Amino acid sequence: MKIFSLLLMYPLFMSIFWVIGTIFYALFIELRLKKQPNRHIGDHGISFLIPCFNEEETIKETIESVLKLEFPNKEVIVINDGSSDRSAEVIETLKEHLNFTFVNLTVNQGKANALNEGIKYAKFDYIMGIDADTVVDNDAPYYMIENFLNDPDLAAVTGNPRIRNKSSILGKIQAVEYASMVGSIKRAQSITGKINTISGVFTLFRKSAITQVNKWDIDMITEDIAISWKFHLSNLKIKYEPRALCWMLVPETVGGLWKQRIRWAQGGQEVLIRDFKNAIKSKHPAIYLLLFEQIFSLVWIYLILSILILSVINMNFFDYYYMEYQFTIVILSALILTFINIIQFTISLFIDSRYEKINILTVFFLSWYPTIYWIINALVAIIAFPKALKRKKGVFATWSSPDRGNIKR
Repeated sequence: MKIFSLLLMYPLFMSIFWVIGTIFYALFIELRLKKQPNRHIGDHGISFLIPCFNEEETIKETIESVLKLEFPNKEVIVINDGSSDRSAEVIETLKEHLNFTFVNLTVNQGKANALNEGIKYAKFDYIMGIDADTVVDNDAPYYMIENFLNDPDLAAVTGNPRIRNKSSILGKIQAVEYASMVGSIKRAQSITGKINTISGVFTLFRKSAITQVNKWDIDMITEDIAISWKFHLSNLKIKYEPRALCWMLVPETVGGLWKQRIRWAQGGQEVLIRDFKNAIKSKHPAIYLLLFEQIFSLVWIYLILSILILSVINMNFFDYYYMEYQFTIVILSALILTFINIIQFTISLFIDSRYEKINILTVFFLSWYPTIYWIINALVAIIAFPKALKRKKGVFATWSSPDRGNIKR
């Protein structure tokens, strides 16, 4: 019974870890960062890669926003990945009066392949990968590239994505999620030395590091998680830059959100299966911590599933007495988790408020969200695991973006 209690408290332990890590990162790193970018480093060139698959509604704004950035030494490379909508036509029309490179692939073979094709045209030493629905903040390239100047082992700097569409309750919830939970996890992982994954929507790479790990994997469903772990296992670094902002679109339907999270879970599990042996051989404590989190998450998920099945068979099977009141372990865990996450949300939103003002009072009506977050993660992981096991090596991994919601901010 004690081991069941310990495993069921796993989300609680992780939340406390994220809170402590966030506070340490904020006090000893983030609060010491300059508020103004160093614009004298604009001589270092950046090649912006924008892969596009069926993004006729968003690609125009993204291309125009990147070209309008004040960062002086840049080039824009747009890769149409065999779109079946009007994306290619929109890009061709833009090219008539705007200066960028257009790589038009006739067959859809996935985002990783599109990036690999696009990088062939890149002339600069730094590569910015952004999604086709992304608007980059004007100061972001300066903040990001400065991290590379004195660290030859730095492979990538991942930015701080913000949500553009907040017209629905799902959009608002994800805005708070990115400002609190996602940011909190990245800050905590920065303290341990290894960030689990870059943000596929917005990351600056050192071109030589991409080449060193043989570019992006065309057969992995999440190219961002896959290349992150290739960097980790090659003793290359990933850094989080909270000042580097971009604005992106998120799903605003339950179906779209579900589809997105299934892909994320599958991608993480594909990487776990592929890199498990090499991660064990690395003998690197920070990699072991990431590995522990990945494996224990799956153990926790299947334990929860087992408990639910056994509880249906025998409703009193996991009951125990606590302070003369009878609670189930699951209910007690959920109540404690909700309380801890009010603290986590409050701290994270307060720290993140320097980049975007989000009403901190939202923690009181979204305090239940972390519990739902863990339940959703459990469900998608169970469904995604068989998909990850069936991954075919060398076969192009393709997928379509979920709904983009209401584009208005």
